Amino acid sequence: MTDRHAENSQLTDLQTYRSQTMKDYGLMIEYKHMKHHVPSGIYVLPNFDEPRVWHGVIFIHQGLYRNGIFKFSIKIPEQYNATGTYPKITFYSKVFHPYVYPESNDLDLLPKFPTWDPDLHYIVSVLVYMKSIFYSKEFSPDVRRVANGKALDLFRRHPEAYVEQVDACVQASLTNLYQNEPGSSLRFTKPIPAHETLRQEFLQQLEPSPSAFAHV
Repeated sequence: MTDRHAENSQLTDLQTYRSQTMKDYGLMIEYKHMKHHVPSGIYVLPNFDEPRVWHGVIFIHQGLYRNGIFKFSIKIPEQYNATGTYPKITFYSKVFHPYVYPESNDLDLLPKFPTWDPDLHYIVSVLVYMKSIFYSKEFSPDVRRVANGKALDLFRRHPEAYVEQVDACVQASLTNLYQNEPGSSLRFTKPIPAHETLRQEFLQQLEPSPSAFAHV
């Protein structure tokens, strides 16, 4: 009886391992395809040591959040992509927005994905939604149904105060740009003046001199 129990346990462990391996492989395939469909202005790289943690950044060029550079992480559950297994997006700096929780900086996915359907929803779907919130001007009418009720209230009743809060979080994103998170595969470094000088010299060498056309 003991031997049979041990054999059944080993079989269960093997099945679990195979199932998880297939999920991990599926995630790799999804990332490969996602690179060709990710919205413009968004860049994502998996963590070097944790394949289910991805690091990303979004550049905002228009709207209230223009000039913002918001870094974020994507944490993917082990059971992804199964029904109800939402990925989790967390911004590294404050994002003042009705759909971002002020305490955790987590993006609220429920307004777009009330239920998670693995046949319809993928991480790229979340990235499309994430980009859209920075340009959206329509939100749930109930402040109790949004992640940040204060932000929604200011947006409707005191738009100037809302813009001030948005400007502050945009500035914070730029201030924290070069503070790279531990383990992040996406890193920013400050520009070095000497590198810019070399770049300009290199470009000048590529430009044809006037004498090159003297005998044409």
